[in-house]
This record gives sequence, C-alpha cells and structure tokens, in this order.
Amino acid sequence: MKSYIIGLDNGTTGAKAKLYDLQGNVINESYQEYTCSYPKPGWVDQDIHVLMEANYSVLRDLIDSSNVNPDTIASLGLSTQRGLHLYIDEDGKVLRNGMGISWQDTRHPKQIEWMRNHIGEKRFYEITGLPIGAFWPIGKIRWVMENEPQTIEKAHKIISTQEYFLHELGARDGWYVDWSNGSLFGLMDVKEFEWSKDLLQKTGISNKLMPSLVPSATKVGEVDKRCHERTGLPIGLPLCTGGGDQQCAGIGAGVVKPGLCEFTFGTAGNSVAFLDKPNFDPSMKITCSAHALPTPGWEAEGIQAAAGGSYRWFRDTIGYMAKYIEPFTQMDPYSLLNNLAEKAPIGSNGLLFNPYLAGSMTPHYDSHAKGSFVGLALKHDTSSLARSVLEGVSFEAKDTINGYANMGLDLTEIRLAGGATNSPLWCQIQADVYGRPTRIMREGECAVLGAAILGAVGAGVFDNVEEACEQMVHPMETFEPDPKAHEIYNELHKIYQGVYSSLADSGVYEKLTAFQDKYA
Repeated sequence: MKSYIIGLDNGTTGAKAKLYDLQGNVINESYQEYTCSYPKPGWVDQDIHVLMEANYSVLRDLIDSSNVNPDTIASLGLSTQRGLHLYIDEDGKVLRNGMGISWQDTRHPKQIEWMRNHIGEKRFYEITGLPIGAFWPIGKIRWVMENEPQTIEKAHKIISTQEYFLHELGARDGWYVDWSNGSLFGLMDVKEFEWSKDLLQKTGISNKLMPSLVPSATKVGEVDKRCHERTGLPIGLPLCTGGGDQQCAGIGAGVVKPGLCEFTFGTAGNSVAFLDKPNFDPSMKITCSAHALPTPGWEAEGIQAAAGGSYRWFRDTIGYMAKYIEPFTQMDPYSLLNNLAEKAPIGSNGLLFNPYLAGSMTPHYDSHAKGSFVGLALKHDTSSLARSVLEGVSFEAKDTINGYANMGLDLTEIRLAGGATNSPLWCQIQADVYGRPTRIMREGECAVLGAAILGAVGAGVFDNVEEACEQMVHPMETFEPDPKAHEIYNELHKIYQGVYSSLADSGVYEKLTAFQDKYA
C-alpha cells in the first residue's frame, strides 16, 4: 500500500526533503545547506550542479535514514526558488560554467530602464501581473543577450531549476515549467497562461527558447535507473510538476480559498493571498501571478528580497558569536538571538532596520535600495539591534497588507510559515505590527508540504488540491495583537516609510550603487 509522499524544496540557501504520511505528519527529513556566488556587487549566481547534488543527497539520506519501505512511497513533489534561471544546450548541459542567475541578482539596471521605456510599466503589468523590477528573469535575459551573446547562441532552452531537476530525476521527454514558476519569468500572459507573443517580440527572445507551460501536479515522467541509484527512490515513481516555492507555501498553508493569506519568511519574504479571478492592483505594486494548481487559478503576492535572509545576515555578522559558542551552549544561534531580542522593548528603543540587503521589492521595486540601521545611539545594544531586524522585516511585510487592502481584498486569516514560525517572539511581533491575529501551522515549512501535496495530486493519491489540504494541512496556535503595541508600531512604521522615501528621493541609494560598482 502506498502510504507516504515526499516533498522536496530546493531554495536559495539549502535543499530540504521531507517524508510525510497522508495525514501530514512528518516521518523523516533531511537538509543540506549551500551558498550563492557573488562575483561582483549586485551579481548573484548559483551553481546548478551543487543544487542538484544537494537534491540527490537529501533524498538519499531521507530514504536511508527512515524505516519506510521505498516501495510504499507514492509520489515526489518539487518546490523551487523562482526567478533563478539557467541556460542549457541541446544535450541538457548547463551553460555559463554551470551557473544560473539568481532572483537576487541586480546586474541589469540598464535593461530594467529599457523595459520601462520600450514596454512601459502599465503594459507590462497588464500582461504579466508584475511590476517592472529586478526579480524577474526577463531583464536578465536581455542582459545576457547583450553581454554574453555566445550563451544565447549555444542555448537550446532558458529554464528555471524545476525543469532541470525533473529532467535529471528522470523526466527526459521535454522541459516542462508549471504555470506558477512560468508566471514569474516576466514573459507569461497571466490571464491566458501562455508565453506573451508581444513581450517575446519586444525583447527579441525566441519562443523556441522557452520551456513548455503546463499546470502544477502534471505528471511529466518517472524516476529512472540513474535517479534510483543516486537517491534510493523506486524506479517508476511518478514525477510531477510542483510549483514556485511561495505558491507551494500557499498550498502547504491551505491558502486555496478567498480570504486566506500566508506570510513566509524564508531567505526571501513572501505573502500569498488566494484569488478566484485575476485582481490587479491599481498602484501596480502587488503582483497577480499564477497559483500552483492543476486548473487555472491566481494569487496576489507581495515579495521581500531579504526577510529571513536579513536575520541570517545579522546572525553571521553582528551576532556571529552566537554561532561560535553553539558547541558550548548546545543552543541554536537563532534561539540565542531571539532571547536577546526579547529583552529589548517594543520599538527597539527607537532603532529602525530597513531590510533592503538585496534591494526592495514590494512596494518600491527599487534595485538600488540599501539596508540600514537608522537611529543608532549609545544606548542601543545587541538586543536592540536583533529586535529591530525582526521589526523591520515585519514593517516591510505590513506594506504588502496595506497593498491588499487597496485592492479590496477581505482577509479573514493570516497564516505564518517559514523559519520565523520557530520564534514565538517574531510571530507576536507580526501580529502586533499587522494589527491582526496571526496563526502558525503545525507544519511550518509549508513550501515542502505544498510540494508534497502537488506531487500526490499529480500521482492520483488525492483527487484534488482541496481534498489534500483538508487532510494534510493543520492550523495551530493563534497570536492575538496587543492594541498598545500595534499603536506604537503604527507610529514607528510611518517613520520607517519616511526613511526609505528620504533616501530614495534624494538619490542616496543610486549614489551608493554607483560607488559600490566603482570601488567594491
């Protein structure tokens, strides 16, 4: 009897595989960390072979370290980071020395400006549901066309990692991208679920270079002998399209009906709100993308370039001693930093953190924006610094909630996912900043669970995503907002917004970018 399913999430900083039973209980898990490459300021590459090897490694460890017979595993589903794209030749070899270009990459301000002048903000948003910004591959593909023409000449396809991973696991009959990942290329018509002929023509990108668009939970192949030898997965295990990591997180949080919204603070920060029809933000700040579903569906989304990534940066730089003393304290570095942050008062003694370490996405879409601590004084200590990072990331997320309100979305529940759910303090800060109850999930790593659900639906374990969510997704503790804390945070949030406006409007961010390009 097929009683188990696997979710595999290949993110920006690591790959995680989990084995679930059909009630959503975690049976076993495995994780492997890796890094990005930063060849120049603003440039972010990732070695695709390192990512694929991590997939093999965590799957092998998952199988070998569990007591489950591999033949009782029904499916494997994938969640992958969106925007990371790569160029492959006819043999499936990754060009550019195996390097893909990350969603975090901002090497292409000239191409973004070209898009504004030759496509236009309004037209681009009408087609794709996306604001013009650095996240989407479209501008980076233009950069490669102009700066690495040899790559385009050799390229057979331009793909995201999901297509490559599926191919390497055994789905070798084609290159299939699910709608949710496809909609983040900046080249897909989000109403028609097809590559936009208009945008392809304007950018000069050949339709032949694009992968085939298919729904999530579409079977595209089976585990082959090579994959079996590397992972221990049974030969013939169905391989199905999953989704972009944040759409998968929406599925894993049960965001499959109107009124529900979830926030994930992983490396990036994302919010997904369910839409039963396309809903475009009048201010063109909130995205309208394809949800990870077997039938056409949509989601509104706010994106933060560095959410959990900001706290990780803080851990590795200012709070680095927490890592060094871990062998002696036997305490997770984040737990130690959380304890410090809890000692600081609401508002961190008037210290603000702007979390623009990889630029700003929602609502500014400003690749020049830089992170900063503002308000530093002699009274501020590590506790104030740590708490201000948690508050600053939450302030950026609040901008997305304000955007949802401007779109007329009536949110009945905010669900929290990602590593931040391991910190009750951060969950409470979010509730206080948003002024709304926030609810954590029993399975906080919703992207992995969402991937597993999509793989199971594609393999026929469940009839549809809604049935799977009903059985496998379990909301848990609710954090209620404190009215006084919310009042304080509203006051501080206005100052937070003013910091960005002051620095952006005065040209400070652009001048810093130019300086870093010249000297860094």
